[in-house]
Order: sequence, then C-alpha cells, then structure tokens
Amino acid sequence: MSKILKELLCASEKAACIARACRQEEALFQLLIEEKKEEEKNKKFLTDFKTLADVLVQEVIKHDLGIKVSLQRGRQQQHQSFLPPFVSGRGEKIIVKVCPSEQETASLLEKVLDNNKAAAKTLAGAVHQEVTLTDETLDAVNVSIPLDNIAVWVDPIDSTYQYIKGSGDTQPEKGIYPKGLQCVTVLIGVFLMDTGHPIMGVINQPFAVKDPITLSN
Repeated sequence: MSKILKELLCASEKAACIARACRQEEALFQLLIEEKKEEEKNKKFLTDFKTLADVLVQEVIKHDLGIKVSLQRGRQQQHQSFLPPFVSGRGEKIIVKVCPSEQETASLLEKVLDNNKAAAKTLAGAVHQEVTLTDETLDAVNVSIPLDNIAVWVDPIDSTYQYIKGSGDTQPEKGIYPKGLQCVTVLIGVFLMDTGHPIMGVINQPFAVKDPITLSN
C-alpha cells in the first residue's frame, strides 16, 4: 500500500476512535449531552467541549501525518489554525496539541476540562494509541503523489448535530441513513497546492456498524 494512503487511513481511524470515545465513555459523554434544564446549562462549556472534540481530532491528524509522512510544504499548510485558544476555569489560555507523551497530553487536556481527570485520561489514551490496518485490497494499491506539492484538508467531525444528539438505532431508507450516528464522518482530503485540485480523500464513518461485544456504535 502507498505510504501516504496508509497513513491517511490510520489517521482517520484514530480520529474515529476519539469520536467514539467521546460518545461511549461516560466521563466524556456527560460533557456532550445537553439534557439539563435551560437555566442549569453552562452553554459556554458545552460549546467548548464540542469544539474540543473537533480540535483534538484535527490536531491528531496533523500530528500523525506530519510525523509519519514527509509532507514538506504541505505539512505547513496543515498547521494553519482556524480556532482560538481554549480558556481554562482559571483564565489560562491553552493551545490544544498532541504532546510527546500520553501523560503530558492528559495533563494539558485536564486544564481544558476543568480538572476532569477521567475525561482527560480517556482522551489522551485515544490520542496516543497505535492504529494498524491490514487489507489485501488496499495493500495492492499503489499511489504515486508528489509530496512537495500537496496539502491536507480536514473536516474533523462532520454532521456535528447528529454526533451530539443522534441515535445509533436509526434505520436506513433505501440504503441511506437520513439521520443518526451513521451520518457522522471524519473527512480528510489531499489536494495539489499549485492548482487546488483534489487528488485523494478518505471518509471514515465512526459509527457505521455496531460493536459485536458492546452493541454500541
């Protein structure tokens, strides 16, 4: 399999693991749901956590591709940030990033999550896990791309509303899911910087199938 394709797939799967962790782990899911009464909601924190899930997925993809694939100028393009720093409960501005160790990443996320150690530890574990993929069909694919002329475009968690509120029990209509968790995707696109033409893309559906053991999406 082409190295760039392999790393795109691995990065998308790790991003999907983070998206699933936010939904499946109780410490994280409680930060996503909005079932409190209107006057009890901390709207800023809920919005920030939704944004955190997006930013963390984006940073993981940027980090993993930057380390494992020499994207040269394309790598610089990836690192353009479009979101402001997070502000902790103490007023400290925090730039979310992937740290050298899982413990360091957990400590950073703990500040963002107002000292929620369980949530920070779970997210850091997902960020630093190793993802390996084997597929005979993909192994036979050979892609030749000029790495000095490419950049990566990322939509970390597409269909955010369904990600937060969607059900995993939605039934398809003529083979298409009109709503629900199955609509959620992680999108990574590769394009040529000199022309802007797209040349490769990966779409990952984190909740496409149920886990046979836990029966969760």
